[in-house]
Amino acid sequence: MPPAKIIIDTDPAIGLALRDIDDALAILYLLGLPREFEVLGLTVVAGNCSVREGVRAAGGILSAASRRDLPVFPGSPGRRHRAGTPAAAFLASTAAAHPGEVTVLAIGPLSNVAAAGLLDPGFYGNVSRIVMMGGAFSCSPFGPLPLAFEFNFFKDPAAARGVLAAPCDKVLLAADLCSQVVFTRREVDAVRSMGSPAARYLSGHLERWYRVNHVAPTPWKGGFVPWDAVAAVYLRKPGLFAGRLQEVRLRPGRRGTGALELAGEGRPSRAARGEAGRVGTFPCRLPESVDARGLLEEFLSVIEGSGRPAA
Repeated sequence: MPPAKIIIDTDPAIGLALRDIDDALAILYLLGLPREFEVLGLTVVAGNCSVREGVRAAGGILSAASRRDLPVFPGSPGRRHRAGTPAAAFLASTAAAHPGEVTVLAIGPLSNVAAAGLLDPGFYGNVSRIVMMGGAFSCSPFGPLPLAFEFNFFKDPAAARGVLAAPCDKVLLAADLCSQVVFTRREVDAVRSMGSPAARYLSGHLERWYRVNHVAPTPWKGGFVPWDAVAAVYLRKPGLFAGRLQEVRLRPGRRGTGALELAGEGRPSRAARGEAGRVGTFPCRLPESVDARGLLEEFLSVIEGSGRPAA
């Protein structure tokens, strides 16, 4: 069986002070499985950093994986989606060239994905599926709050609404699910002990991010949540997850926080009712639980073997 075609839509900020490194974890995991995944390119969206910073970070990640041959396309500059970006053009044209074959792994704000849908009305029909890390039902990185908060969907709520309602196969890995997985001192030390190029690149970054989270007032203790890596592992090991098809939407309100609700809950706003009337609502696969230890072991095994010749 040929490797599955993947486009990674990302906002990598590794190397920038006090910025999450989870995008790099996800990218290096998938690049470590060339027999199973053919990464066609990276599209960069503003989120954890500017597009320019993200393109630079993506180049460093690809260098660490000895994959500078992969193209990187700059995209939407943040909180709005523009159809006329190289990222949107690459997403739309690549999906059209391989109808039904390309999975989009969207691990940043959904601006580029929504822009591809604007550029080519057939985009959602051409993709195999969209696997998203975003949104939250009750989880917040700042401890208990009356309303959930999630960064990716907060950064461009209009794009998130549009993609959630898109008529295609979708998988949504919400913050509530991802926060079940914590990258602890055990995992940090395991990577530091490895000799693979990916592990050597990650070691220092993991140590710094672990220390930041050690003193941060987050509800998870003993480490950090590897948000985007959870979504990447889903592509290879969906059996580690349990969930079902659900209709999901952003919780209505004047302030977009990335908060989610099931489509049958609450009372939608007038704007939400209008959007539903135009494009309809479509279910997505919603994993609700994960074998956290199994996921971490899977990630570590791939990073340890990354860049080494197959036996």
